[in-house]
Amino acid sequence: MNKIKIYLIRIYRLLLNYEKQEEVIWKDIKNLHADCGWRSGVYENDKYIETVFEISKETPVVFHYIVGKYSFHCSVKILENYPLDLTTDFFILATHFNNVLSDGVVIVNVNNHYIEYHHKVNLLLPLLYRNEIYSQIIRHYDTARDIYEAFQRLINKNESPAIIIADILNRNNNQEKKDK
Repeated sequence: MNKIKIYLIRIYRLLLNYEKQEEVIWKDIKNLHADCGWRSGVYENDKYIETVFEISKETPVVFHYIVGKYSFHCSVKILENYPLDLTTDFFILATHFNNVLSDGVVIVNVNNHYIEYHHKVNLLLPLLYRNEIYSQIIRHYDTARDIYEAFQRLINKNESPAIIIADILNRNNNQEKKDK
Protein backbone atom coordinates (compact mmCIF):
# COMPACT_ATOMS: atom_id res chain seq x y z
CA MET A 1 0.00 0.00 0.00
CA ASN A 2 2.86 2.36 0.84
CA LYS A 3 4.41 1.86 -2.62
CA ILE A 4 1.14 2.88 -4.26
CA LYS A 5 0.98 6.04 -2.14
CA ILE A 6 4.56 6.97 -3.08
CA TYR A 7 3.80 6.30 -6.75
CA LEU A 8 0.66 8.50 -6.66
CA ILE A 9 2.58 11.31 -4.94
CA ARG A 10 5.20 11.15 -7.70
CA ILE A 11 2.54 11.26 -10.40
CA TYR A 12 0.88 14.23 -8.71
CA ARG A 13 4.17 16.11 -8.45
CA LEU A 14 4.96 15.44 -12.12
CA LEU A 15 1.59 16.80 -13.21
CA LEU A 16 2.15 20.15 -11.49
CA ASN A 17 3.27 23.10 -13.58
CA TYR A 18 6.86 24.28 -13.20
CA GLU A 19 6.10 27.02 -10.66
CA LYS A 20 4.21 24.60 -8.41
CA GLN A 21 6.98 22.00 -8.73
CA GLU A 22 9.50 24.62 -7.67
CA GLU A 23 7.31 25.53 -4.67
CA VAL A 24 7.02 21.87 -3.62
CA ILE A 25 10.79 21.38 -3.74
CA TRP A 26 11.38 24.67 -1.93
CA LYS A 27 9.04 23.51 0.84
CA ASP A 28 10.86 20.14 1.00
CA ILE A 29 14.24 21.88 1.35
CA LYS A 30 13.01 24.19 4.11
CA ASN A 31 11.46 21.25 5.97
CA LEU A 32 14.69 19.27 5.68
CA HIS A 33 16.73 22.14 7.16
CA ALA A 34 14.22 22.59 9.97
CA ASP A 35 14.00 18.85 10.73
CA CYS A 36 17.80 18.52 10.82
CA GLY A 37 18.13 21.58 13.06
CA TRP A 38 20.79 23.15 10.85
CA ARG A 39 21.74 26.80 11.52
CA SER A 40 20.18 28.41 8.48
CA GLY A 41 19.00 31.68 7.07
CA VAL A 42 15.99 31.32 4.79
CA TYR A 43 15.27 33.91 2.09
CA GLU A 44 11.73 33.23 0.90
CA ASN A 45 11.56 35.66 -2.02
CA ASP A 46 14.73 34.34 -3.61
CA LYS A 47 14.16 30.66 -2.68
CA TYR A 48 17.58 30.66 -1.11
CA ILE A 49 19.01 29.17 2.11
CA GLU A 50 22.36 29.85 3.77
CA THR A 51 23.58 27.18 6.18
CA VAL A 52 26.76 27.16 8.24
CA PHE A 53 28.70 23.89 8.40
CA GLU A 54 32.23 23.16 9.54
CA ILE A 55 34.33 22.28 6.52
CA SER A 56 37.15 21.21 8.82
CA LYS A 57 37.72 21.34 12.55
CA GLU A 58 36.75 24.81 13.76
CA THR A 59 36.47 26.20 10.20
CA PRO A 60 32.85 27.17 9.56
CA VAL A 61 31.79 28.19 6.06
CA VAL A 62 28.47 29.22 4.56
CA PHE A 63 26.80 26.79 2.17
CA HIS A 64 24.18 28.17 -0.21
CA TYR A 65 21.13 26.25 -1.46
CA ILE A 66 19.02 27.74 -4.23
CA VAL A 67 15.90 26.55 -6.03
CA GLY A 68 15.25 28.01 -9.46
CA LYS A 69 15.88 27.91 -13.17
CA TYR A 70 14.87 24.24 -13.33
CA SER A 71 17.55 23.19 -10.83
CA PHE A 72 18.51 22.73 -7.21
CA HIS A 73 21.84 24.47 -6.82
CA CYS A 74 24.41 24.06 -4.01
CA SER A 75 27.47 26.30 -3.69
CA VAL A 76 30.17 27.15 -1.18
CA LYS A 77 33.27 29.34 -1.07
CA ILE A 78 35.99 26.86 -0.27
CA LEU A 79 38.75 29.38 0.30
CA GLU A 80 38.81 33.16 0.50
CA ASN A 81 41.79 35.47 0.01
CA TYR A 82 44.14 32.82 -1.30
CA PRO A 83 47.86 33.54 -1.76
CA LEU A 84 48.34 35.12 -5.17
CA ASP A 85 51.66 33.40 -5.80
CA LEU A 86 49.81 30.04 -5.92
CA THR A 87 47.22 31.10 -8.51
CA THR A 88 48.66 28.88 -11.26
CA ASP A 89 48.71 25.85 -8.95
CA PHE A 90 45.13 26.62 -7.89
CA PHE A 91 44.03 26.58 -11.53
CA ILE A 92 45.83 23.28 -12.08
CA LEU A 93 44.24 21.69 -9.00
CA ALA A 94 40.79 23.05 -9.91
CA THR A 95 41.19 21.63 -13.42
CA HIS A 96 42.11 18.22 -11.98
CA PHE A 97 38.98 18.32 -9.82
CA ASN A 98 36.80 19.41 -12.74
CA ASN A 99 38.13 16.50 -14.79
CA VAL A 100 37.17 13.91 -12.17
CA LEU A 101 33.95 15.39 -10.74
CA SER A 102 30.90 13.79 -12.31
CA ASP A 103 28.77 16.71 -11.27
CA GLY A 104 29.77 20.10 -10.02
CA VAL A 105 32.55 22.51 -10.84
CA VAL A 106 35.42 24.11 -8.94
CA ILE A 107 35.91 27.78 -9.85
CA VAL A 108 38.97 29.93 -9.19
CA ASN A 109 37.87 33.57 -9.04
CA VAL A 110 41.03 35.57 -9.76
CA ASN A 111 39.37 38.97 -9.42
CA ASN A 112 38.20 38.41 -5.84
CA HIS A 113 40.76 35.74 -4.88
CA TYR A 114 38.51 32.88 -3.79
CA ILE A 115 37.79 29.26 -4.69
CA GLU A 116 34.18 28.14 -5.06
CA TYR A 117 32.49 24.79 -5.56
CA HIS A 118 29.11 24.62 -7.34
CA HIS A 119 26.89 21.61 -7.75
CA LYS A 120 23.49 21.54 -9.38
CA VAL A 121 20.87 18.96 -10.23
CA ASN A 122 17.75 19.14 -12.36
CA LEU A 123 14.57 19.68 -10.31
CA LEU A 124 13.09 16.45 -11.62
CA LEU A 125 15.27 14.27 -9.40
CA PRO A 126 14.36 15.89 -6.04
CA LEU A 127 10.78 16.22 -7.27
CA LEU A 128 10.45 12.45 -7.65
CA TYR A 129 12.70 11.39 -4.77
CA ARG A 130 12.44 13.53 -1.63
CA ASN A 131 15.51 11.96 -0.05
CA GLU A 132 17.54 13.16 -3.03
CA ILE A 133 17.65 16.67 -1.54
CA TYR A 134 19.38 15.36 1.57
CA SER A 135 21.66 13.14 -0.52
CA GLN A 136 22.57 16.09 -2.72
CA ILE A 137 23.44 18.27 0.27
CA ILE A 138 25.58 15.51 1.81
CA ARG A 139 27.41 14.79 -1.49
CA HIS A 140 28.07 18.51 -1.92
CA TYR A 141 29.33 18.81 1.65
CA ASP A 142 31.60 15.74 1.42
CA THR A 143 33.07 16.87 -1.89
CA ALA A 144 33.55 20.41 -0.56
CA ARG A 145 35.51 18.98 2.39
CA ASP A 146 37.77 17.03 0.01
CA ILE A 147 38.32 20.13 -2.12
CA TYR A 148 39.05 22.25 0.95
CA GLU A 149 41.55 19.68 2.24
CA ALA A 150 43.25 19.56 -1.16
CA PHE A 151 43.68 23.33 -1.38
CA GLN A 152 44.93 23.43 2.21
CA ARG A 153 47.57 20.83 1.33
CA LEU A 154 48.62 22.99 -1.59
CA ILE A 155 48.91 26.09 0.61
CA ASN A 156 50.37 24.57 3.78
CA LYS A 157 52.55 21.77 2.40
CA ASN A 158 53.19 23.11 -1.11
CA GLU A 159 52.37 19.69 -2.57
CA SER A 160 51.98 19.22 -6.30
CA PRO A 161 48.37 19.38 -7.56
CA ALA A 162 48.85 16.06 -9.39
CA ILE A 163 49.97 14.31 -6.19
CA ILE A 164 47.07 15.79 -4.22
CA ILE A 165 44.43 14.66 -6.70
CA ALA A 166 46.07 11.22 -7.04
CA ASP A 167 45.92 10.77 -3.25
CA ILE A 168 42.23 11.75 -3.18
CA LEU A 169 41.38 9.38 -6.04
CA ASN A 170 43.31 6.57 -4.37
CA ARG A 171 41.56 7.18 -1.04
CA ASN A 172 38.14 7.21 -2.75
CA ASN A 173 38.93 3.97 -4.64
CA ASN A 174 40.00 2.28 -1.39
CA GLN A 175 36.81 3.49 0.29
CA GLU A 176 34.67 2.11 -2.55
CA LYS A 177 36.40 -1.27 -2.20
CA LYS A 178 35.70 -1.29 1.54
CA ASP A 179 32.04 -0.38 0.95
CA LYS A 180 31.56 -3.36 -1.38
